[in-house]
Amino acid sequence: MKASGIVALSSMELNSGLTAFADNQSDGRKSHIERYHRYDFDTKEESIEEIIVETNSFTDGETTAGYFPNGKISDIDLPDLYAIIGSNDITVVDNPTATPYCSTVCLQITTNNGGTNYGSGFMIGPNALATAAHNLYSIKEKAYVKSVNVAPARSDNSKPFGSENVSASSMIVSGSYLAGTSSEDWAIITLKNNLGTKTGWLGLHWQSSNYSSSQLVYAYGYPSQINGADARYRMCKSSGYIRSQTSKYLKGDWDLTGGFSGGPLVEYISGAGYVAIGIHKDGSTIDGSSYPTSYTGALRITQSLYTLFLSYRG
Repeated sequence: MKASGIVALSSMELNSGLTAFADNQSDGRKSHIERYHRYDFDTKEESIEEIIVETNSFTDGETTAGYFPNGKISDIDLPDLYAIIGSNDITVVDNPTATPYCSTVCLQITTNNGGTNYGSGFMIGPNALATAAHNLYSIKEKAYVKSVNVAPARSDNSKPFGSENVSASSMIVSGSYLAGTSSEDWAIITLKNNLGTKTGWLGLHWQSSNYSSSQLVYAYGYPSQINGADARYRMCKSSGYIRSQTSKYLKGDWDLTGGFSGGPLVEYISGAGYVAIGIHKDGSTIDGSSYPTSYTGALRITQSLYTLFLSYRG
């Protein structure tokens, strides 16, 4: 299967308040055609792409390990479970260049009106990353952002993998999202260079059955603030549990603030390491809140998205 880019949408609310967060034609076999909207940042042209997506209807759940130049690490990131009980478990990642954090990126976004927003994403292949569509397209303004610069493992002013020459070439999104369907709030950005060969990329996992409510999950990204302090240039993480779920949505009690949107929801699977199971899309930005009086949510990586993301690994 061959895939191209992804068009993204932007809520333009990455750093404030509650971030509100394919066209299909079945051929009756184990594959189907999906149509996506592609936007080119250089030419400012939009086009429609058709991609043949192959799926295996006889399996329920698949895992593919990620790639990291420094090698896969063992399950050493699991915190003491008591550490996640309390008002706020967002912490700064001390060494964002370490596996698996190095594949999480800070997005500096120039909006259609010339403003600047920030969001998160994660590498899925040599020259592609996944993020939330609302980071890149304003449904209200019906406009794509002007440009996106990518800084993996950024820590304040430190950009260990660079960013000045790491910019988006194009992006694709689902036409359903452009029409207002929030359950399709995903985007793939194609880069102008093979950044992923330096950062590596996360593993991927999908399953249609329910995730365990006792399985710890992790959030990585670049929040706008922690307890009121500016944190937009510092990679952070939090952890928690999935409390409810649908076929396309995972809702839980890990802490997020604006700017986490587009970052990965991660699970550790023995033998595969850290794998993305969702893309952060919404939730409360009130530090110290806890489920069920507030929540955080992620777009679930479905079989279709899993297959599409894998196609960007070349």
